[in-house]
Amino acid sequence: MNNFRFSIPDSQFLSDLYDLEYTHDYDLPFWFSLAEREAGPVVEWGAGTGRIAVPLAAAGHDVTAVELSTDMVEQGREKSQSVEWAVGDMRSVDPGRPYGLAICAFNSFLCLKSVDDALMFLRNAYKYLVPGGLLGIEVSAFSPEELVDPPGGPGPSHDFTRELPDGRLDRFSISRYDAATQLMEMQLFYERYDASGMLENRRAHALTIRIVGRSELDLMLRLAGFEVDAVYGGFEGDPFTSPSDHLIMLARK
Repeated sequence: MNNFRFSIPDSQFLSDLYDLEYTHDYDLPFWFSLAEREAGPVVEWGAGTGRIAVPLAAAGHDVTAVELSTDMVEQGREKSQSVEWAVGDMRSVDPGRPYGLAICAFNSFLCLKSVDDALMFLRNAYKYLVPGGLLGIEVSAFSPEELVDPPGGPGPSHDFTRELPDGRLDRFSISRYDAATQLMEMQLFYERYDASGMLENRRAHALTIRIVGRSELDLMLRLAGFEVDAVYGGFEGDPFTSPSDHLIMLARK
């Protein structure tokens, strides 16, 4: 579970750590290629501080970023004046206009904790796509082994160390998955150290996500009115297979 990735659209508490945690850009070429291919403006649902939306706007695309956390939005606005921000719940918010491409990446979809919540979002996303518009969803793919507690129960896992100009950030986590509800409860622990290696502070955060697989996501998209265009297991267009780390589905209105 050490390579688990997620965004936290409902968290005010961790907004100041978001850009320290998520510095990668390996997925950007994939979203850039879709934005170049699809006509019309782009909306990102659950945009965090704009890790994807800001570079898209910098590349000349007309981008709206939807985010629930006002703290995240404030940080995003400091990064770029080109992105149009819409603060609100992605299940119901009006982003302002129709879009040719909608993106829900980086596990934002897993923060929808029930089928009803997921369908509310998908129907809202459908509503604000132009006819023929495309929705791209990317979530982590879990093997059955990753969803089973080890003997004796789950223990702490060291997820990553981020080297910072003035020190470092470590994250640890304890995760427990309930197969009956498909909910994964995570306890996240952060340790911030200064340049000398002295511990400055510790913080903890609880997060619950709902795990979805290919067949369920496919069915929910169809129930919301979409036609599934493509399914990938990686950002190079790899086929989705059992060892895949990602599940990427493209669906058209």
